Amino acid sequence: MKLDLHVHSRYSVKDCSSNLKDLVKIAKMKGLDGFALTDHDTVAGLREAKRFSSKGFLIIPGVEVSTTGGHVLGLGVSDEIPKGLKPEEAVEKIHEQGGVAVAAHPFSLGRRASLVYRTKFDAIEILNARAGWLSNKLAENFAKNHGIVGVGGSDAHLLTDVGTAYTVLNCGSKIEEVLESIRGGETSVGGRSLPLPLTLWRILQRTLHKG
Repeated sequence: MKLDLHVHSRYSVKDCSSNLKDLVKIAKMKGLDGFALTDHDTVAGLREAKRFSSKGFLIIPGVEVSTTGGHVLGLGVSDEIPKGLKPEEAVEKIHEQGGVAVAAHPFSLGRRASLVYRTKFDAIEILNARAGWLSNKLAENFAKNHGIVGVGGSDAHLLTDVGTAYTVLNCGSKIEEVLESIRGGETSVGGRSLPLPLTLWRILQRTLHKG
């Protein structure tokens, strides 16, 4: 299974305008078997996502939780998780739903690397397309040195970025099979980081737009 485990949609209201129909279309065009829908602090898009998740294409329910220590991906969760929790509290909430907790881009510029030192995660993003090469390398080294599973995802906020980074798993096409494969460390990552100037320019544009 070739999956992008970090994708945003129009339900990440202030950051993204991509609709699910187009996300699925471009994901298929790029050869993905599915993706995880991980909008910021909301699972509002999951009901709509069920319409597009079908045999041959998988949409994993998820969320990107804003914690006091950084961003945490919850894969395989369908219920809201409050933002503003401590990282370990968010991980506990994810586990209560039977999900997998992933440290998202912990070494990115402006993030707190302490997130991965103080909290026990099921996996860590070692390839995030919007993080720089150095940030990803630091995450990869941390995962290797601490025996933590590594995963990859695009962190796509634009349609064109879907599938830029991804995870390959040797498993079946059911959600629980994907989660078990991650827990078992049966993962490899592929893709690339987006050029840093492009990423910084997009962040600036989004900041100005919010203002």
